[in-house]
Amino acid sequence: MTLIQNPEGADTTSGTPAALRIHRPEARPPMPPSAGGAGCPFQLKGSVPGRSNGVEGRTLQHYGPAPLVELPGGVQARVIVAYDLAQRLTAGSDVSRNADHWPGFRDGSLAVDGVLRQWAGPRNALNAEGEEHARLRAPIQAGLTPRRVREMTPVIEAIVEEALEDLEALADASGVVDLVPAFALRIPQQVITRLMGVPSALMKQFGQAATGLFDTSAGPADMQRSMDTVLELLGEMVAARRDHLGDDLVSDLIRAAEQADNPLSDEDLLAQLMLVVIAATETTVHAIGTLIVHLLTHPAQRALVVSGEVSLDDALEESLRLQPPAASVPLRFAVRDFEDAESGQVFRKGEPILIHAAAAGTDPDVHTAPGIYNVRRPTRRKHLAFGHGPHVCPGAPLARREVVIAVSRWLERFPDARLAVDAARLPQPHSFIANGFTEIPVLLG
Repeated sequence: MTLIQNPEGADTTSGTPAALRIHRPEARPPMPPSAGGAGCPFQLKGSVPGRSNGVEGRTLQHYGPAPLVELPGGVQARVIVAYDLAQRLTAGSDVSRNADHWPGFRDGSLAVDGVLRQWAGPRNALNAEGEEHARLRAPIQAGLTPRRVREMTPVIEAIVEEALEDLEALADASGVVDLVPAFALRIPQQVITRLMGVPSALMKQFGQAATGLFDTSAGPADMQRSMDTVLELLGEMVAARRDHLGDDLVSDLIRAAEQADNPLSDEDLLAQLMLVVIAATETTVHAIGTLIVHLLTHPAQRALVVSGEVSLDDALEESLRLQPPAASVPLRFAVRDFEDAESGQVFRKGEPILIHAAAAGTDPDVHTAPGIYNVRRPTRRKHLAFGHGPHVCPGAPLARREVVIAVSRWLERFPDARLAVDAARLPQPHSFIANGFTEIPVLLG
């Protein structure tokens, strides 16, 4: 078995999109010599140095815009690595997130378990289309209006200041502190606790269980335990919250679920809540941590931001492009046989499709020197970090606000901070979904 090496110019951060096997149809161009040459299909197994989701995405680009891969459980899917094709598919009507289009999935005749079942199965706004999608998305959208995000700003600022005050006290004897639990994770968890109505007592347990849903190397039993724990905790929250509804997003979802003309079952309500709380935490923690790492490892780019020559918003967009907090989110399905006219790619009805945001953001047909972090890049906003089309993340404005406030205050407070280890040694999740760092040890300076 031939292992694929890093494509030339790729990053060398550690971590692996686990359990993803590449198939190389003969009609596709061969790998360049720097990427490993010929060989049989191979499976990534986690924590292999030099293979981040970004490296994997750029490797897949050598096989065309939509190569065939094998996902956990032996499921074969087309993975979309070209930016323009990904945009067309996510905005059009030929592809759906509704797993009813996956033959045999709902009736159980297709043997699918583990991560794909837990992500494709729930009936929530992520996995709905058309009128059902609009109905499920409406209360989320209503709770995350621009006005509400603006109103959240002072609270986010207070949360960030509290976290900054505690950072130095959390450092060890050598002055090192891990920014993930102490800062990047703490901020979105506190936002959810204070502004979305999730009790703080549940957040730690919920966070630990939710992390398991992103571990795509986990077996079906472990994945099911994570899902059961998440749903149990959410059930406790809903039961306690129904008698004391407030002005928060969770209360809004409970009210929407109880509308007489179109009620949600308890199962559907919990699926909605799981989507909102997980998305609000996981993507934001990785967006904060990754932006800090990019700035710490690119001092010239950091200087442009600190001096005000380039806005932190632009630095964030470039970070989202190069390393989006969700590399890919399973799954989509072809609703009919069709051919994409521009790329010539043919898709068959019921075929699973995975949009690879990490690869789309480094498409060499869109970006010059795509593997380089450049805050002045004119194409920095051409990415799919928060999705595209009808399923674009409704929480994106809130997430961006959290990240910019957190990182700007951090830069002001610790101008001399530096990584305590080489960037190539920063561990990443064992996941082709979550895309960030599980530890970021820094010397605050």
